[in-house]
Amino acid sequence: MSARPPYLKSCTKRSTVPPISQTLSMQPSSPLPCTRLALSIAAFILCVATRAPAAGGFDANGQCVGDKNGDGQVTVDELIVAVNNALDGCQLTPVTLQFRGMVGDQPFTCGSIYHNIGTTNGDLVPSDFRLYLHNFRLVTAEGKEVPLTLDQDGLWQYSNLAMLDFENKVQPCNAEGTTLTNTVVHGMAPPGTYTGVRFLLGVPFDLDHQNSAAAQSPLTLSAMFWSWQEGYKFLRIDTAFDNLRVHLGSTGCQTGSGGAVTCTRPNVGAVNLDHFDPATSVIDVDMAALLSDSDINTNQPNTAPGCQSDADDQDCVPIFKNLGINFSDGSPNPTSQKFFRVE
Repeated sequence: MSARPPYLKSCTKRSTVPPISQTLSMQPSSPLPCTRLALSIAAFILCVATRAPAAGGFDANGQCVGDKNGDGQVTVDELIVAVNNALDGCQLTPVTLQFRGMVGDQPFTCGSIYHNIGTTNGDLVPSDFRLYLHNFRLVTAEGKEVPLTLDQDGLWQYSNLAMLDFENKVQPCNAEGTTLTNTVVHGMAPPGTYTGVRFLLGVPFDLDHQNSAAAQSPLTLSAMFWSWQEGYKFLRIDTAFDNLRVHLGSTGCQTGSGGAVTCTRPNVGAVNLDHFDPATSVIDVDMAALLSDSDINTNQPNTAPGCQSDADDQDCVPIFKNLGINFSDGSPNPTSQKFFRVE
């Protein structure tokens, strides 16, 4: 029994574990110490379960493996964790992403007047501030994305989608608003050190085009649905005097003969934030930053006030840029966004 089984030939970097061949070479009648037996079984499970060492403690699918620190060696402590993971599944840890509605350096509140907004330092009285986000990923120091699995709370989160609601229906906020607010996203992720977060602004295409009356919360709000575009408003910002609106959603949408919906402009924003610690960081969603390159006191003739994602509305150009969207075709452009920032 001195020969190493063929399925263990690739396990060459586990120098901190007693060699399997040495363990297996013992006579069957000899008593095998429990510790060595456990380590031998652990090494076997680890070699079968993981084909290569992983940097940052996670494989390509974001699951934890034995080599947690990515140094190419597996210590006894790491090995014990790996065995437990292999037998019972990787244990996920709760993660809460904190968001904050802001207008410049001031918190967003219904009924407040904000000054010096945009290129002409205009005044703004917002009356709605709601948005949908999805496809959340945490980022390790090595740049590896790890999916955040959202809690299914039956209210603010469904599938991989979450809704943020900063308004509370206090006048002059929209009568179609809600008294409830939400500023957090709850989920589960493998334990680790994360230094960034990424997500998309919008609704996943497979959830975007449906009957809102039959949808799951938070997709049940008719105020966040565009019947004329057969989809949702990804972002809704309104003002008390209706002099400015920012309604983001997919456009150029049509329903085919088979019922399938297609859209020429998806208008989904991509957000990549660095220097982020889930335990301490807050993500500001800044209405003033969104409008910083817009003249909120003027509007393109024969168009809706502000920007409602119309491909012919030039008022949308600076707004789309700050949302992380290419206005020309509605594709994501995370390098241009400044609507979200880490504090």
